[in-house]
Amino acid sequence: MDPTERDDASDGWIAPPDVDTPAAQPPCPRASITGAQTGSVEETPDSSGFLFSVDWLAFTVPHSTPAEAQEHVGGDWMELEKGFNGYPRAWMSLSTVGGSGRIGTGMPHRTTDVHVSLSGDIVSAWEPEKVQAVCQWVQKKKGHGTRVDLALDDREGHATVAQVMEAADLGQAVMRWSTYDTKRKCSHKGKDNIQGEMITFGSRQSESYLRVYDKRREAIGKGEAVETPWVRWELEFKKDRANLCVDLLAYLPIDEWKRFTVGLLKSYISFRDTTADSPAWERCRSSELPWWKALTEDFKRCRFHVEKTERKLEEVLAWFSQAMGPTMAALYCAVGPDFLMKVIESGSHRWKDHHYQLMKKKPKRPYRLKPVQRDSDLEGTVSA
Repeated sequence: MDPTERDDASDGWIAPPDVDTPAAQPPCPRASITGAQTGSVEETPDSSGFLFSVDWLAFTVPHSTPAEAQEHVGGDWMELEKGFNGYPRAWMSLSTVGGSGRIGTGMPHRTTDVHVSLSGDIVSAWEPEKVQAVCQWVQKKKGHGTRVDLALDDREGHATVAQVMEAADLGQAVMRWSTYDTKRKCSHKGKDNIQGEMITFGSRQSESYLRVYDKRREAIGKGEAVETPWVRWELEFKKDRANLCVDLLAYLPIDEWKRFTVGLLKSYISFRDTTADSPAWERCRSSELPWWKALTEDFKRCRFHVEKTERKLEEVLAWFSQAMGPTMAALYCAVGPDFLMKVIESGSHRWKDHHYQLMKKKPKRPYRLKPVQRDSDLEGTVSA
């Protein structure tokens, strides 16, 4: 089951409590830490074990410009004909793996506000230092977060999604949310051929929300080869809670992000040896289920996950044809080929490392496309 049906949150830190019961409120930052440290991370997206990643990042910055936001976020952006999320002007950046980023501005009465929304396919490819640098920029500009997703991946198979569903059905989920929802995707063969499972806690309209789903089946559905178990526990925060997360990511040392996220998870939910009919005091004091205790302890020692986004030329060509082909054809009919060739020539002045990688070239000085010399053809040349 694909969980991407998602839409578009004081300095320092109070250490997350190693709680046995869900707390009334998650830990919140206070003015105490004024600098940022970096921790060593491992880039092992396909390895087994326990992984942590920032899987969505959205924020609003006042008194800024789309150009300034694009400079800090990076990527290739194109302006859209329509607005975004109520902002009259909008820009979009596409990931070759299907995700997208959007920037909106020009809101009436807040004309200098710039809103940025970045999906997991973009943010998960960032080094943690870049995530922190962007969050620090948001803080410096006195902006605020609007959505942050934090993901913990179990690659060891401590608990299946079905096992989490069963525990919730038995009343063993001691949680701050009042409701949960289960989803199962099956083929025509019925429950003997399950193609996706997910359980969610809370409401998408609230400031906090938890998804637990089979990431392995999702990856296999996209054509990836995944041999090990892979269950994702994903906390989604919005509004004030998202803003607290941006503050924390800005100034909390990177090697503390994982432990803090586990503390947040345990402050919202815990799986215990109890029943739905037991008194509240007894449910909160009952012992943790063995798989839950082992899972959360191992999550504290997980590695930071940086998604590898390098794609083969064939994959980029297929993506470009599918995503940009209709627009290119419309522009060709509307303004002719000269405009398109000027765009291509101008684009060669903004090549980055991943553009050179597509051509398998590492020039000592940048390549530039020459202006097209033609009568009736569209041929161009590349020179060093």
